[in-house]
Amino acid sequence: MNLLKAIWRVLWKIAVFLILWGVLYTPLLIPAVNKFQQTGGLNSPLARLYFEVTGAATILISAWIMTRLFDKRSFASLGFMPGNIMRDVLLGLGIGLGMMAVSVGILWVAGWAVPQSVVSFSLIALVLIGVAMLANTIVQEVLVRGYIQQTIQSQFGSHLAVILSALIFMLLHIGAIKGGLLPSINLFAAGILLGLAYVVTKNLWLPIALHFGWNFLQGPVFGLTVSGQSVDSGWRIFKLAGPALFTGGNFGLEGGLVATLTTVLGIVTLLLLSSPKAKVFSPGQI
Repeated sequence: MNLLKAIWRVLWKIAVFLILWGVLYTPLLIPAVNKFQQTGGLNSPLARLYFEVTGAATILISAWIMTRLFDKRSFASLGFMPGNIMRDVLLGLGIGLGMMAVSVGILWVAGWAVPQSVVSFSLIALVLIGVAMLANTIVQEVLVRGYIQQTIQSQFGSHLAVILSALIFMLLHIGAIKGGLLPSINLFAAGILLGLAYVVTKNLWLPIALHFGWNFLQGPVFGLTVSGQSVDSGWRIFKLAGPALFTGGNFGLEGGLVATLTTVLGIVTLLLLSSPKAKVFSPGQI
């Protein structure tokens, strides 16, 4: 009976959160879709920026309402506490950028990441897509590692919360996966990594920075496909040409064994940094 109550408490809170976000976001979304279809298109940099920023703003408002009115806790407790912001952001960027750099480096050494001539570069385009990508990262992290993982954790503990939130993270990308097993495994592993990043810090700064660093270097900078989607800035530094088992094929680098390797290395790195001997995070947080 207590188990059923705990499950119900988790489900209704998450459902209310999603409905609330939809109510806030839809009035901003539908008119803009019609307008951008008539002008620059839905994939234009300005359209992408609008959709992502409004999505981030509305999900933050939704999270504030849920934490304050339903959970009776501060909004900052969702993962925006002021302590160690610089440490977590720099560490997250270092891990995310490092994982992507190692992934492309391995493919380059193998001859499967072919350097391309960059004929044009736009700082404005890079900034626009970077801001849009940061907003998208905030949406994903507030949704999955923020409200969903923490709601599950409040009833069932951190271990199950990390696993279930990683599964949800994988399912959120199901449209791009198209039934591929290895991309699904990699996205689940990435969810584990990001879930651990929250658990060891009790904040969202680390998973947001890690997630953003990986995606930003992969898409806007290198010009590679991100989770099956094109989010480049108008140029391509590398072109992947090799066995799909390693390069990820149409799904992009995240669908190959190289991403599996670097994601596992990222998890191991985070676990080592969270050990009492490393003294990076407070001991006993996992």
